[in-house]
Amino acid sequence: PGLAMSLSALQRLTCHLSSRGRHATGRVTTAAARTRSSAMVAKAQTAEAPAPAERRVLRGVIFDMDGTLTVPNHDFAVMYRRVGCKTRDILTEIESWPEDERKRANDIIHEMETEALATMKAMPGAEKLGAFLDGRGLPRGLVTRNVQASVAHFHANAWTLPPFSPALAREFKPYKPAPDALLHICKRWNVPPSQVVMIGDSAKDDVVSGNRAGCVTVLLDTEGKWKIGSDDGVEDGESGEDATEDNGLRVTNVLTGEMVPHFIVNSLDEVAPTLQAHFDLSAPENVPEPARA
Repeated sequence: PGLAMSLSALQRLTCHLSSRGRHATGRVTTAAARTRSSAMVAKAQTAEAPAPAERRVLRGVIFDMDGTLTVPNHDFAVMYRRVGCKTRDILTEIESWPEDERKRANDIIHEMETEALATMKAMPGAEKLGAFLDGRGLPRGLVTRNVQASVAHFHANAWTLPPFSPALAREFKPYKPAPDALLHICKRWNVPPSQVVMIGDSAKDDVVSGNRAGCVTVLLDTEGKWKIGSDDGVEDGESGEDATEDNGLRVTNVLTGEMVPHFIVNSLDEVAPTLQAHFDLSAPENVPEPARA
């Protein structure tokens, strides 16, 4: 049995990569028996990379844009405050508002997103990771809660490699954390979600959408702020619970339930070696040509 017993059992294993501490290469831990029905994960234990015969195949990677492919330059907390959002999801909330209030909110969001375009730049390591995936024939997709015009600006001004495809913005509904956009891309690539990675900096949006789709999830934590929850609170070696920000919301920094990713990395430079250590990277067959562009 073990890791090789089944794909579904393997998928429930949660790995946590962190470069914090004394070792430059970081540490990899695994939380056993993470289930979708449980709000907590089992206590983390040290684990090594699986043997080649036990490793699952990965055939594509989907990225978030703002804060993942680009350096964070949106003040989401200010956006939430100016709009007057009271829930965890600003886009979904304003859809239920009266037309005049909804227009005011969308105008504020549009203004702030447009201002951010002037300082948009690629995240360190993003193009290196993109080139790594291109060299292995793995398609790259993009799913963002920003608008399509911002995606076009990113491709034209902050990205020198071939564009991400499909690249789905908030014109595609429902938004993250719904899994629909990710499942749409998997279908376009003719690849099952279990063979696709979702990488993003938001636990509540990117990780949740990836887990709901059945993808491998990677949380980009450049500030080292997230901790893995357990039945006893947090994993060994971590201090207690604190407040942090996730796309404009003040939340606990302890990840539980659907917000627990398979991997946490502190930079995009850690993604390629992590995937190589744990998975077989294999180009899919019959991917439509635009998806490789």
